[in-house]
Amino acid sequence: MTIKYGGRNTQLKDETWEILLASANNDFISVLILWYSGVIPKSTYGWMLPHTLEKYLKSYLLKNNVPKKEIKDLRHSLADIWQRYKNISNTSTSKPKLNEAFDQIIQDLSTMDNANFRYSGCVDYSSDQLLYFYIVLSSFIRYLLIGKIKYRLTLYGLNENDFFPMNYEPMSTSYGKIIVHKMLHLALEHATGFTNLGFVNSMDLNEYSISNTAKFEKLDECPICNGTNNLDQSILVKFYRDINPINSLGQKIIL
Repeated sequence: MTIKYGGRNTQLKDETWEILLASANNDFISVLILWYSGVIPKSTYGWMLPHTLEKYLKSYLLKNNVPKKEIKDLRHSLADIWQRYKNISNTSTSKPKLNEAFDQIIQDLSTMDNANFRYSGCVDYSSDQLLYFYIVLSSFIRYLLIGKIKYRLTLYGLNENDFFPMNYEPMSTSYGKIIVHKMLHLALEHATGFTNLGFVNSMDLNEYSISNTAKFEKLDECPICNGTNNLDQSILVKFYRDINPINSLGQKIIL
């Protein structure tokens, strides 16, 4: 099939695990920025949630030498792709409740197979817990794909090419990178989720976090990292929502 106005019709036979990973990363960033913008409750952004995980999982299958025909035969069944991943990965976290949550999010997102969903909006797919487990699972698979060293030397496995075309010089002050960095920092370092209204809610760090997805970094502007006394929603939301790359001292924030 020829695409009339440019582009290329890429089939699975042309794809590598790296191509799928890059595509998944771009979808992952898009979901976070859409969530941050607050436009999602009545939109169909939710299609990107299972699509992101499908791409991450298929990337993992490709990298681990599962034949492309076998992957193609799985089609877009997220539940079947997830089961195939579990069969070959032999990888689970040390947190039973987190493993259960991963299974649950796959089960929940698999219900999006119904084509009618695209017209119904995503109110039921807009909870802070859903986003939290989506972030952790996506980041965990990225970690498995690229390894600990590359994961921790980058923005939780994301590189600047993944933010194209949101390029800005210097990239550290790009609004897209600041938003994503803050969201991932709060979720993966401090086990917090975000509601559509911007509230920051703590998850159970002991039960629902995994060290593989963290970088163990400290951000100067983060009130949790700084151990601010009497931490409340207003302080957390200000940190979460403020994307001005200039701090109170007039210095550029380098994330």
